[in-house]
Amino acid sequence: MNSVAGITPEAKIAIRNLRLSTQKVVAPPPLLSVSEWADRYRKLSPESSAEPGQWFTSRAEYQRGMMNAVSDPSIETVVVMSAAQVGKTEIINNVIGFHIHQDPAPILLVQPTIEMAETWSKDRLAPMLRDTPALRGLVRDPRSRDSGNTLRQKQFPGGQIAMAGANSAASLSSRPVRLVLLDEIDRYPPSAGTEGDPVKLAVKRSTTFWNRKVILTSTPTTKGASRIEAAWE
Repeated sequence: MNSVAGITPEAKIAIRNLRLSTQKVVAPPPLLSVSEWADRYRKLSPESSAEPGQWFTSRAEYQRGMMNAVSDPSIETVVVMSAAQVGKTEIINNVIGFHIHQDPAPILLVQPTIEMAETWSKDRLAPMLRDTPALRGLVRDPRSRDSGNTLRQKQFPGGQIAMAGANSAASLSSRPVRLVLLDEIDRYPPSAGTEGDPVKLAVKRSTTFWNRKVILTSTPTTKGASRIEAAWE
């Protein structure tokens, strides 16, 4: 038997193969920007896109800087003030997909109302989770017992996403979150019930995180009385 220090050549090969396979399992994911992640992994769903299939940031190049600002560690708050139908929702979807797959964290997505949050969950989030292979299986099937997957909350390894309405103080005052996504803020009510400004309530949930991100998006409404205009300025 040919051996060195009591280890046969066959055992050495087995140990090497085990080491290589373990390195693949525990290796950190590649460091990507949000736009790079979307170009590599994101698939558009037929329910929400006229051209389902692979996402290409180059088709709407102006979105690249908006997405990459979210993955820039030197930036805490990102404000997107834009016209309607320029892809704000898909930018939000890419940010969420990136964090589920690459940088897990507790996430809060706020829509103007609870009903709109539920509709977004069904019509936008669920198809993305279904049609993007990198995300498929990270959020458990809602039909399985104790899946942690409901219409307003979905869990994934290392984090979760909660969907809230700006008109519901209860949905804005739960556990701490690192990523706060505030969509169409000019359509938010002045106060979430009797609790005050829903934007401030949502952002307050991220104060314990040193690496928090706050993303505000909206089409502006009345000049001088617009939330997104004030945030932009």
